[in-house]
Amino acid sequence: MRIVWERSIYGGNGRVPCIICGGWANPIQKKGHQVLLAVVYNDRGQIYGEVCRSCLGLGAKGIKECLQERIARLRKQLEDLEELEQGEVQLPTLEQELSAYLD
Repeated sequence: MRIVWERSIYGGNGRVPCIICGGWANPIQKKGHQVLLAVVYNDRGQIYGEVCRSCLGLGAKGIKECLQERIARLRKQLEDLEELEQGEVQLPTLEQELSAYLD
């Protein structure tokens, strides 16, 4: 993994998801109107996403640990979603929806 500062490809200076922690990466303003983001590349040179300043501050070892924690959370979330998918989907009736709305 390689992380480099690059000009944002997104319009404006809106935040983007951090690929490491799942939080938000806010671009930094460079002189003029340029906006920079820390961009993550894999070993084949493909972009994986952006990194927040908090994760950058963790250093290489901290980033690896943060990734391991996020992977564990995502695996648990995947298990929960797979369990939900196994069951039958029961939707509220129109009458139940109207009753909830009018109460």
